[in-house]
Amino acid sequence: MNLPDTQQAMINVIEPIQVASILTEYKKIENDIKWNDFGGKKQAGLQYYQDEDPWLSGTGRARQGILETDWAQLNPLFKDSIFEDLINQYKLKRTRLMWTSPMTCYSMHRDSTPRVHIPLITNSDCYFVFQQGIVQHLPLGYVYWVDTTKKHTFMNCSEHPRLHLVGVVNK
Repeated sequence: MNLPDTQQAMINVIEPIQVASILTEYKKIENDIKWNDFGGKKQAGLQYYQDEDPWLSGTGRARQGILETDWAQLNPLFKDSIFEDLINQYKLKRTRLMWTSPMTCYSMHRDSTPRVHIPLITNSDCYFVFQQGIVQHLPLGYVYWVDTTKKHTFMNCSEHPRLHLVGVVNK
């Protein structure tokens, strides 16, 4: 997949990925996942900060004084799973599953580090929007590096929920 040159600095395709096996494993554990609900935007932590709640620790906004790369403890539910493999393969920290409900969006913000996004459930009406005016849908079947240190938001303009696996990466 090739992105237009103006967008390549913000979003880069790392490589193709087979999403079906990830979704199959997700469906096996879906009922055991504990979600933190932010009004139409649910998150569940795959990694957490030492001695904190494995489900809630890595969700929401990062706390000041703690580096995002310090959220490195694996939530026990994901031990020996495809999710642990993905965390190790892409060297992810503070990894989360992130649902976005239909017709919702995040506020415009910037993160302290870039993110890896793996879309698991999406459609063509889900977009990353950067303050520079760049709007990009991330189709299924790819692992993306996204420069979320630039001001951005995410919009689900569809009638269907969207699910991404998101992890922090070093620059």
